[in-house]
Amino acid sequence: MKTKLIGMLICVMLMTTLLAVAKPPQKIESKSSTETMSTTYAADVPVWEIGDQWTYKIDDISIVNQQYGRSINLHITIAELPLTVTSTAGDFYTLDYQTSINGQCMVNVDPGAGPVNISMSFSNLDVSGKVLIDKSTLGIKEISAGFNKEKFSIEIKQSIIPLPRFLQKFSAKITMNIATTFDTPISLLTFPLNTGTVWNLSSTNITINGKIQSLYLNLINFLNKIAKLFGKEFLPPEIAALLPVIDIKDTLTALGYGNVFPIPAMSDAFFCLNTENITVPAGAYEAYNITLFGGLAQCYYAPTAGNVVKITGNFEEINPDIKNFKMELISTNYS
Repeated sequence: MKTKLIGMLICVMLMTTLLAVAKPPQKIESKSSTETMSTTYAADVPVWEIGDQWTYKIDDISIVNQQYGRSINLHITIAELPLTVTSTAGDFYTLDYQTSINGQCMVNVDPGAGPVNISMSFSNLDVSGKVLIDKSTLGIKEISAGFNKEKFSIEIKQSIIPLPRFLQKFSAKITMNIATTFDTPISLLTFPLNTGTVWNLSSTNITINGKIQSLYLNLINFLNKIAKLFGKEFLPPEIAALLPVIDIKDTLTALGYGNVFPIPAMSDAFFCLNTENITVPAGAYEAYNITLFGGLAQCYYAPTAGNVVKITGNFEEINPDIKNFKMELISTNYS
């Protein structure tokens, strides 16, 4: 159960921070050396300044969930994710990002009266947002993401309720804002950091809020209300109740999940194995090799980069919903 919840944590973080796919990048050779380096000092938490930037590339991510007569298949990747420090006020750094994304999602549900298949795709989606980072741990406190009037292609196949043609296959411009908050900042790191250090994953709650809006949703809501006056409504009541503005909290609650996900503490979740010479597209670094969740993934933190330079792992071993994941630093101006 605990590993399943850890998988849920990873899933939520990927869904919010790596929401979709940018144009595929040119293939870049990346090599790493496992030569252990001699380290006689502990790395202190870095100090970031306004204007510091780190740009990452992230390989394709597939999230597949199947349970209780429903399945979700989401394919996402991101070519470049630039994170720039825009504020250092208070206890948190504020990092802004903006990227272009592509993606596709398929949802299959069988409520008992027949299957309902919904497919959705989008391309060149302009997404922007902010990330709040705790200064003492580099842990994530909050992630926000949003886009305004971006085009989605949607197709619905089902035989339960006769739908008008304009509801079976259509394109719609959608506006969305989503925010994910962690009660306790979630971090893969601990400071001071040194080889041989072992630390725990702290318990926390993840809260997801946001809204989805579209003129198309307004139109569907209006027509369904008119049809209802004549006993001809074409939307199930539970779906109609979510329109015209879809509240993510209300939707997750209606689906039986709720919008607050508790993550329990996990002892000895992280272990700093050694330091290594590692090469990523941004350059060569002496990095701390941190084992995550008993060896299911590796995180490489480089003090001279002031941040993580690489994460790679087999997260599907603890949650088959999430396929293998790889992230590397492309460039940084940190010094």
